[in-house]
Amino acid sequence: MGIVHGRSVLAAGLGITVELIDLLRYPAGVELRLALTAYGHAAQQARYETRPLTDPGDPSPRWSFLRTHVRAGDLTGEADPYQAPILSTGTTRLSDFRTTPRYWIDGIPAPVSLTVTVEWARIGLAATSSTIEIGPVPHALP
Repeated sequence: MGIVHGRSVLAAGLGITVELIDLLRYPAGVELRLALTAYGHAAQQARYETRPLTDPGDPSPRWSFLRTHVRAGDLTGEADPYQAPILSTGTTRLSDFRTTPRYWIDGIPAPVSLTVTVEWARIGLAATSSTIEIGPVPHALP
């Protein structure tokens, strides 16, 4: 295992930031760790979108989340978090919202360019793509 990419901003909008926390390379694949932080109206909307949908009498329960699409060479698809997002409020202001999903991507060869597209239209984050260069695992044994 090795960190092949450190922290960087993938997307920023009005009151919303998505950061790549890090990208960990393993022999079997890649772990992609992101953090979305929202403030003000975007935070209120994010909390509303991720609320528990427990009222069986409510005919309109809908929710949404940060969508993450990944492309590496011929591999492409939606990335699903393998760890439930951590949600919190009040991180630095009373109206903050933060989620830190982790994604597992099987079979990514190195080196490769990984294109990550993040989007959460219902809170105001339009689809934004970033390219991350993945090199070999640093200090890997032969």
